[in-house]
Amino acid sequence: MRGEAWLGDLVRAARELAVSTDEEWARLAALLGLGGAATTAPPVGHRPVPQPPPAADEEPVDDEDATAGPGNPAADPAGRGAAPSGEGEVRLLTPVERTAPRAFGWTVDALPAPRNAGRAEPPPHMPLFAPRSTAALLRTALARIAMEGELDFDRAAEQIAQARPLAEIPRRPLPTLRHGVQILADVSVSMEPFARDVEDVIARVRAVVGAAGTQVLRFADVPARGAGTGSRGSWQPYRPPRPGTQVLILSDLGAGGPLFNPWRGTGAEWAATVGAIRRGGCEAIAFVPLPERLWSRSWRPLLPVIAWDRGTTVSKVMGARR
Repeated sequence: MRGEAWLGDLVRAARELAVSTDEEWARLAALLGLGGAATTAPPVGHRPVPQPPPAADEEPVDDEDATAGPGNPAADPAGRGAAPSGEGEVRLLTPVERTAPRAFGWTVDALPAPRNAGRAEPPPHMPLFAPRSTAALLRTALARIAMEGELDFDRAAEQIAQARPLAEIPRRPLPTLRHGVQILADVSVSMEPFARDVEDVIARVRAVVGAAGTQVLRFADVPARGAGTGSRGSWQPYRPPRPGTQVLILSDLGAGGPLFNPWRGTGAEWAATVGAIRRGGCEAIAFVPLPERLWSRSWRPLLPVIAWDRGTTVSKVMGARR
């Protein structure tokens, strides 16, 4: 680009005017401001109009006087004159003056800044579980049944009446948390909206079970691809905890998040993970932050699934564990 014209403008003008010689190309380029200083050359295709010979009683007109006029740059130094169409010589137009836009002033005052503009406090958190019943829900969901309760006199008397030896003292079933809990927290894209709820449940489990009896492993989409306590670069293939430990899964089990998520955990991967937990002598239970209408049919025979919602009660948790 040169000046206010492009080389493409030169090509289009030459095609319209059927330019064929080098001289015509030079004149056309000069007219567009792309060539030399020959801006006063006649336009391409312009033919000089023959002038009639002067009369006998007229004095010959000098060339300089004939060319002087409103359309002549010599007669109009400012270059503001314009020759009639088809007469005179073609010249370049001078750029017009550019002025800055006028400053605009508001007619009303700005609103006052908020009182807490300098604070970065997050909004108050409303957990998915009702705070008053969360501890009871966790005890019901995470406790394992052990035959370590009081002495079962009825069963002992029945065995003695049948003349069978008491190989062990029969006791009543007792729910216990002494085996500890392993939490598998999903940190995938689909669980980002529930990140604060995940941390809230982790803190409440530690308060109920104890910090020493709680292990937290984080994973993305499915634990079989890697899990760990640190950054993702340090994650290792998932291995079940020691036998007897209750495993709590905080995830949508691949049913939430973006529809076309290529990293979504599949049903086969979750079945393999839960199968490995069972073979290791542990039990698994899942808190899913989705309505039941979005649950997969393959979940119920696989593991107990609890709706992570305000409507969940202790009775619903007991029903899911049966």
